[in-house]
Amino acid sequence: MPSKTYYLDPARTDAITASWGFFYRNFTVSYAGQELAATDPDAKIAKGRSYPLPDGRVFSARLIENSYPQHLELLLDGRPVPGSGTDPHEQVKQAWYLLLVLGVLNIGLGLLTEFGQLEVLRQLGLGWGSLVEGVAFVALGWLGYYRGSVPAFTTAFVLLVLDGIVSIGSAVATNHSPAIGGLFMRVFFCVIVFRGMKAARQLRQERAIAATELF
Repeated sequence: MPSKTYYLDPARTDAITASWGFFYRNFTVSYAGQELAATDPDAKIAKGRSYPLPDGRVFSARLIENSYPQHLELLLDGRPVPGSGTDPHEQVKQAWYLLLVLGVLNIGLGLLTEFGQLEVLRQLGLGWGSLVEGVAFVALGWLGYYRGSVPAFTTAFVLLVLDGIVSIGSAVATNHSPAIGGLFMRVFFCVIVFRGMKAARQLRQERAIAATELF
């Protein structure tokens, strides 16, 4: 039975654990070692459930089904729980990790193709171009995560889309059908980076509002 613990405070001492079965059935929430009772235990997780905490706060959970991939929306008093799928900080981190992996993979394959003189990989479009693309993904992901750069994530998203279009075009030109699994994977990559882009914009707006309130 999958479970994940989320920390509700920066000191990571206030923890809450969510557990669920297949297709998010038997969803339960535990706090301070005690299972919490939902205000409407018969409500489906897709419709949302609320769990009052002993100190008066309210933890709510809802399955976001109209998105790819599906993910849980976990809120504490109406705000995203740190580390959850809808937490903007977590979405920015996920986009950075994805771009880092894609970048390192492209760099490695590019170097292997050129210095290993592997014509099979070269025919797949790998080489110096993939190496440059890999460096770009790493640099853009770093700027997006550590500098909060919305344009960096936007550029990375555009590169992923263009790379997908080129790959599909190459497959069609050589009378090959694009792999369905590969297409779904590319869509998944684009969604993660797009969410990171939106989250980075949201965090920048929140910081701007906080800065104006100080003055």
